[in-house]
Amino acid sequence: MRQSIPIIVFSALLFLSSGVFAQQNYYSVKFPDDQTIISCGGTADTTWPAITYINHCNFNVGISVKDQVFNLNNTGGCKKILRTWKLLWWCDYDPNTDQPFFVNNPSGTNVGPTVIGNSQNHGYLQYTQIIKIVDNVAPLYTDCPTSPLLFCDYTNNDPTQYGTKCEGPFQLETKVLDDCSGTDLVVTYRLYLDLDCNGTMETFRSSSDAGAWPIEKTFLGDTVCAKVLVPAGVGLPYAKHKIEWVTSDRCGNDALCKYEFEVRDCKAPTVVCINGLSINIMQTGMITLWDTDFLLYTEDNCTPTSQIKLGTRKAGTGTGFPTGQNSVTFDCNELGQQFVEIWAVDAYGNADYCTTFVNVQDNMGACSPVGPVTGTVTTAPNQPLMGAKILLKSNLPTVQNQSSTITDAQGQFVFPSAPGTCNYSLIPSLDTLARAGVSTLDIIHADLHLLGTQALTNPYQIIAADVNKDNVVNQADLDAMSDLVLGLSDHFIGNTAWRFVPANFVFPSPNQPLSVVFPEKISTTCPVPSGLHQHFIAIKTGDVDGSWGPNASSRLENENKMLFHTFRRRFEADDEIEVVINTPDLSEWVGFQFTLEANAEYLSLLEVTPGSIAPRMGVDEVANRVACSWYSLTGVAGPQTALILRFKTLKAGFLHKVLFMNASVTAAEAYDKTLQKSSAVLGFGTMTNRSEMTTLPQDAPQTLQVSPNPTNGPVTAAFYLPQAGPATLILRDVNGRVISEQISYYDAGNQQVTLQQEVSGVLFLSLQSASGTTVRRVLSVR
Repeated sequence: MRQSIPIIVFSALLFLSSGVFAQQNYYSVKFPDDQTIISCGGTADTTWPAITYINHCNFNVGISVKDQVFNLNNTGGCKKILRTWKLLWWCDYDPNTDQPFFVNNPSGTNVGPTVIGNSQNHGYLQYTQIIKIVDNVAPLYTDCPTSPLLFCDYTNNDPTQYGTKCEGPFQLETKVLDDCSGTDLVVTYRLYLDLDCNGTMETFRSSSDAGAWPIEKTFLGDTVCAKVLVPAGVGLPYAKHKIEWVTSDRCGNDALCKYEFEVRDCKAPTVVCINGLSINIMQTGMITLWDTDFLLYTEDNCTPTSQIKLGTRKAGTGTGFPTGQNSVTFDCNELGQQFVEIWAVDAYGNADYCTTFVNVQDNMGACSPVGPVTGTVTTAPNQPLMGAKILLKSNLPTVQNQSSTITDAQGQFVFPSAPGTCNYSLIPSLDTLARAGVSTLDIIHADLHLLGTQALTNPYQIIAADVNKDNVVNQADLDAMSDLVLGLSDHFIGNTAWRFVPANFVFPSPNQPLSVVFPEKISTTCPVPSGLHQHFIAIKTGDVDGSWGPNASSRLENENKMLFHTFRRRFEADDEIEVVINTPDLSEWVGFQFTLEANAEYLSLLEVTPGSIAPRMGVDEVANRVACSWYSLTGVAGPQTALILRFKTLKAGFLHKVLFMNASVTAAEAYDKTLQKSSAVLGFGTMTNRSEMTTLPQDAPQTLQVSPNPTNGPVTAAFYLPQAGPATLILRDVNGRVISEQISYYDAGNQQVTLQQEVSGVLFLSLQSASGTTVRRVLSVR
């Protein structure tokens, strides 16, 4: 029963003259917002309705709450909670008659509504708040392929499934797990199939279709293993198809795994050969047999026999299906039992073969002996080459028939008879004495060709200049020739000392012979009964000027001699001496080379320093000698310092009796401006005999000092000039490359200059002035 006093009061206050009661507001309430909690197995805190009182009642609004929980997955990690709120206004509540006024949960928003409790609804309100506890991590596939899968078929075609289109078995399965839902996962699939094998997946099937292949689920711990149950014997046609696995965790998360798979024929045809044939060679000296001559039968699981392609080859002469080879030919060199391979390949590229043999016979005497094979090997200047090995070899890989001989002093070779075949080769070779015929003059010719100043036009000279055999003449070839001349190497890397070209070969472009692949052997057919004569041109690698020959060392085009100078002197034992080798006026010379060697009983070579013209050197302290090579295409004027040698004296003696210029490494020779060759000699003069030493400086500067030495940075040169004038300081590496250079005018007296450098190794610092040249060795340890 309602309370009497409040009712009487309210009736008196609310009664209007019209006789109708006006609506009375009791309170305003803001219901809690809907919630979505991202947490597997989480809980929801209680947020109470917010009440604002509008009218007075002896009691507060009564509030009750009740939760109804719906688990979305079996683990209870995801759930939906319907939280029902009931509010009572005790001052206007009759339990016998009043029913709660239901406040709808607004759609399209999670914000809880604000409602007025009033006299119409008696302040008795009911509202259901929606709370979701969900996981936002999708299931994880543990084995989703990243590339198409291949299913090989080795079964025979079943025409009841796809007619003439061959089909094969396949297996589609996946593994997936989820931390929140465990094994309570819903797995489905979608298939995209190319059933007409035209390259387009035009057919769609889903696991939800009526009659679809079911999914079998098994569990491996927390992992769900799903497999499409395909009926036994059912396959898909040879084509590329696709599957999409879709897994739901019942928490609103889906995961997709999709990949293509191909059903393909992997079975090669069956090939059965006839077990051996016998055949008589024809009067032409050869016989041809076809693949069908050897085949007993072939069949395949899918490809019709009429569409199986055949091929044949001689056994052991290749791999894989011999495309376009349907016959084999045997000649007089292949009498007796010869093995062949008979191949079959189906429409899908699967191939196999069988091996059989044929007994090649010469019952008619068609394979009569042939005449001798002779020839010569000479250089382009027609110098005979002695000692070259000539190999006479069958070109047939199944025939091990070959012999060899050596050219004689006239460059001739003879084979009494050729092999009993119409297919053989003559292959010359020689790889000894790589340094023969190679000099600094060859480097000059190659450099002039490289610069385009005097291009080589003879193809054999250009081939000779390509010493590293990379089919181009460049700086690397010049460096390799220089290393050989100086004794720094004894062969050409990647090349042989000699190369050979058939004499009858015509270069398509004689001034560019390296632009084509030219033959280096002669392949020929059966010689006539009277024999066959072949001729090779021999090319000495590195001998660009063609100077190689039996008497090459004595052939000098110019009777002038290039005279190098040093001082005649006596020395005592247990001392150190410095020997300066000076050139004559270089105005008329473009290059030279020589070897200096000291008698090891008197002198021990300690150090060699390049002079003002910085020649390239090959130093051998053990052999007590140094090889030197220099040239300049731009020209150098006046006398220069070539080398500065430092020796340890072992016992007393005279320099001119123990120091020699010879050809122990490289010949002593020089080249004038017309590139004519002259001999180079070493002269010894005295300080009093100025007529003999006119090229020597008169007032040499004092000793050049270098600091720090060794150095890991810049070097400082301290020197003394007896008279004012220009001077040049040049820092070079062991190859003569300029690292740093300082040219300036200096007053007479002590001077000091700093030179920058950023290299490591042995360097040489030279001071050139009107007083002469001084060179010092610097060790950089950067």
